[in-house]
Formats: sequence, C-alpha cells, structure tokens
Amino acid sequence: MKAKTRHKTQVTEEIISQVQELAKQGFNNILISQSLNIATQTLSTNKELKEAIHRGKLELSKKVTSSILESLESNPTNQQLLVKRLCLFTPLVDIKKPTTAKEALDNLATATKQYADGAINESQLRTIEAVSNSYTKAYEVTELEDRIIKLEEKFK
Repeated sequence: MKAKTRHKTQVTEEIISQVQELAKQGFNNILISQSLNIATQTLSTNKELKEAIHRGKLELSKKVTSSILESLESNPTNQQLLVKRLCLFTPLVDIKKPTTAKEALDNLATATKQYADGAINESQLRTIEAVSNSYTKAYEVTELEDRIIKLEEKFK
C-alpha cells in the first residue's frame, strides 16, 4: 500500500479567502483542513491563515449576535432575560465594607433584598454572601479565642 504523499500548501489569496469563508460558516480547523486539503498544523501555524480564521469567526459571531438580537425585538421579556444573563447592564452594589459581624449580616440582608427586588444579579449576591460569611466566621473565631484566653487567665 502506497503512503499518502504530503504536499506543502501554497498560501494564496484564494486559499486565505476560502479559509475565512469556511470559518465564517462555522467550520472548525479540522473541517477547514479536510475541506481544503490543508494540514491542520498549517492552519494553526501560518499567520495569514490564523488571521483569516479569526476574521471568519468574528464575522460569524457578529452575524449570530445580530440574529439573536433581531429575534428578540418583538419579545421584551426575552430581552430582559438576555440582558440579565449576559450582565450587560450590571448595577453597582452600594454596600460598605463591614467592620463588625453585625454590619456583615446587615450587608447580607441588604443584598438579599436587592436581589429579590431585581436590583442586583445572583453573582453579585453570591459575592456579598461569601464576603459576609467569611467576615462573620472570622469574627466568631476571634471572639471565641478571646473567651478562651479570658477563661485560661481566670483559672491560672
């Protein structure tokens, strides 16, 4: 059985254009390489071809995004869901840095209310929750250590 002969691809403007067009259609590097009989390594190492793939994928991304947004024009509910999901308009969270465990718990209560009212997203709530819980636990440990020290001093 005769081995397949390898050939070196001559990168021409036509090849670059074809690579970009296939990337624009959503082809991955393997499919592009198979379609044009170009080694996948050539696609990933040749600067001009890499740029053509990048341009094609960018065009595809713009086309898909535009199509999604156009389909949402008639549906405000889906628009709101998409905006929230993509965090396009992330609200600022006005919560001060806690200095006591009570302030940390107050921040958590405020954040929970803001989340329930739709003023902040779930990711922001989880961040505030993590910081508040961390602060509260650190405070509790410190307070417990202080009590132990006082008890040890009392029984010396």
